[in-house]
Amino acid sequence: MQTPKALLLGKCPRCHTGDIFKYPIVGHVWQFNQMNTTCPHCDVRLEPEPGFYQGAMYVGYAFTVACIVLASFLLYFTNYTSEWVYIGVVIALLILFVPLNYRYSRIIYLYLFGGIKFDQHYSR
Repeated sequence: MQTPKALLLGKCPRCHTGDIFKYPIVGHVWQFNQMNTTCPHCDVRLEPEPGFYQGAMYVGYAFTVACIVLASFLLYFTNYTSEWVYIGVVIALLILFVPLNYRYSRIIYLYLFGGIKFDQHYSR
């Protein structure tokens, strides 16, 4: 599996087979934050050091800013003038995207800064 596809599917950066999160996001919305401590396929540790994912907050912040800018541009070009419409839409979008923001900020941070490289030996 190629790295971008594995990243989008939330697969382990080492084997591209095992899941990073315990449950899929569809059907388990309230358990979106439960991660595997090790990859179920290749047994690599998915938290390289204690507190590793604190840096993922910066990635999540970038996702949040991108969401606010995109919603603002879309609402601006549809000629809504009330600031309450802007605020309501942005807050609703941010609440809806919390599970995706959380997951993908951690996945991207692990792929970029986790020090785990793809190894053909561990893939299927």
